[in-house]
Amino acid sequence: MPPRPTLTALAWLAVCAALGLVAGARGTEAQVWGLIPAAHRPVIEIDLRVHLDDGAPDEALEAAIAALEPLAGRCPLAPPPAEARRWLDAHALSLLPREHHSALADRLAPEALRTAIAGARARLASPFAGLVGDDLRRDPLRLAELAPQRSASLGFLAAAGPEPTVRGDLVSPDGRSALLCFHTGAPVHELRASAAALVAGHPVSLAVVGAPARDEAAAAALAAAPRVLTTLAAALTLVLALAFRSVRPVVALLLAILGPAALLAALVAPLGLLDLPLLALAVGISAAPARPDWTITALSALALTPLLLTPYPAWQTWGLAWAAGLAAAGLARRLVQPALAAWLGKPAAERAPFGRPDPPPLRLRAALPAAAACAVVLSLGAWSSRHVRFDSPSPLPLADPELAAAEAAVRAEFFRPEEVATIHSPGATPEEALSRAAELLPSLLALVPTQIDRLDAPGAFVVAEPELKARVDGLLALDIRGRLELLRATIAEFGMRPDAFGEFIRGAGDDLRDPPSPESALAGPLGPWLTAKFGPDGVLTRVYLAGEQAALPAALDLRGPGVFARAEHDRFSARAGAVAAAGAWLSALVVWLATRRLALALALALAAIVAQCGLLVLLHLLHRSFGPLTLPVFLLAGSAAVVAGLRAVQALAAGRPWIDPGRLANALGPLAAALALLAAPEPVWRSLGIAAGLAVLAAHGVGGLVGPLLYSLTSRAADRFVRRPTRDA
Repeated sequence: MPPRPTLTALAWLAVCAALGLVAGARGTEAQVWGLIPAAHRPVIEIDLRVHLDDGAPDEALEAAIAALEPLAGRCPLAPPPAEARRWLDAHALSLLPREHHSALADRLAPEALRTAIAGARARLASPFAGLVGDDLRRDPLRLAELAPQRSASLGFLAAAGPEPTVRGDLVSPDGRSALLCFHTGAPVHELRASAAALVAGHPVSLAVVGAPARDEAAAAALAAAPRVLTTLAAALTLVLALAFRSVRPVVALLLAILGPAALLAALVAPLGLLDLPLLALAVGISAAPARPDWTITALSALALTPLLLTPYPAWQTWGLAWAAGLAAAGLARRLVQPALAAWLGKPAAERAPFGRPDPPPLRLRAALPAAAACAVVLSLGAWSSRHVRFDSPSPLPLADPELAAAEAAVRAEFFRPEEVATIHSPGATPEEALSRAAELLPSLLALVPTQIDRLDAPGAFVVAEPELKARVDGLLALDIRGRLELLRATIAEFGMRPDAFGEFIRGAGDDLRDPPSPESALAGPLGPWLTAKFGPDGVLTRVYLAGEQAALPAALDLRGPGVFARAEHDRFSARAGAVAAAGAWLSALVVWLATRRLALALALALAAIVAQCGLLVLLHLLHRSFGPLTLPVFLLAGSAAVVAGLRAVQALAAGRPWIDPGRLANALGPLAAALALLAAPEPVWRSLGIAAGLAVLAAHGVGGLVGPLLYSLTSRAADRFVRRPTRDA
């Protein structure tokens, strides 16, 4: 009969293999939007950029766009320009808000009409009349100037910026690039391959951007995951060999944490871009040379529990998965590692359970300067939290150079894909939804141009009741028909034919008879485009956000990564403070339950906050960023400081030296994980690796060195508080 350690070891290896198979079977996922709540995920569209090769004539772009006609799922990025401009010109009076009616009355005054027609006659007689003639005939009174904010923000119909084509595609201002939008279930690489085959004979290059393109790039990045984990295993083997100076204990420890690592991978599977760094850090923390007692296990397991209070989906998953994985690691280190060590022929030494250590002797010469240093670090950390560069949750940086170049080109030529927001106007019918979209328009226009650059707004082409009736009544009160007759007479007085401006005159007259109601718009030239904007959630309005990072009004139900990122920019400091406070409270509770010493719990909770402030200071000094991406590392810094302080107090209570190389070796595991991430190809992994390395240094520096001094001060303060009533009596 085989000995018991052998059975335990073989059973453990079978469990590890089974968990590994489960994690592997669930595969990988992109997770590039893991920090964005589901309500703010981007529009699933693929934007295809077609760019002319150097030396190719401008006419070749139109031919290439025509060659892409067979591609399925093509959708317009703008309304058809001719139809949209014709509709806006025909309803220029009714679409003008009532607050501009007084200015309109001034434009229609007899002297103003004479001045406007005299200026139009002079401009039409100039050699450059061909450049302005059409605009003058459509709007001789320049009514568009009365609401410049509106006319300059309606999608891509403004004079500056990209120009829409008949199909609703966009052409860059220099005419060398075009952007085509597709809503299709086909993978990005298939669309790219199909497009490349269609334009094989044309002098153009293709690039793809959009949410599916980022997902594909992130999924491809996970091909480097085995290399990162292999680097981590090699680094852990090296540092543990230096700590143990023996091979068998290292093998026993690594085999013991293999199961919890596989359990973590299975819990968060499919493994994504944001999962790998935390998996590596979990392995590094679990591989501390000193076997954890139950207190250390509880502290480590609860380190990321405050992430459940955040709105980031990936981190919410890790708030629970980390607790299960680190608890399993503690159990494995306590129960399985001794059996594995015995199976390998190296029995593990037992450790005494953590008791109620007395505070180390108070040395005021050391304790008071340490307390002063903590106060300085707390102040600098509070200041740094407001000045450290914010790490936006969108877009996460990716290492794919082709995608990065394509996104930069689209930002320069067309718009910022990550800054596209949407808002739905609900309605049971297109007419009802269009009415609500029209009612929403003034609130959106109020944000132009400070927070919104452009609006692709179906509601901009209609006016809902009762506003429509009020506008028509206001126009009738201005005697528009009489003013139009006066305009005809004025044009004839200046020796021009009224029919030359017949488009404007007829449109103004028809506008009063058939104003731009939702029913009229759906039956008009824009009907197909407006109908396509209606879906199960109502009419869709696309909003192109400006570069300003101020939060958008909460009353507007705007959705998109850029909207969420702006909101987080304003409230993240408060969120990080609340999460840090929750983590410190949990750590203090665990320490107090384990030791029944409130002074020790308060001292280590303070050490955790100081370590986190120290991390913020280091990030700011090194010009690194802090945001939702680095929030788990921020929490781990506090937890590691409590663990280091607890071990230092325990060591001092046992008579061991203050600075013990063996105890400091417990930082080597997390440092090995940080170095493995630092050597990874993805920017997200490198950022977390740098932050994790700084967190380890701050945590062990504050917790291991300053924690016992803080305990001395808090215990003395507690003694004075307890003795004071007796003295007074």
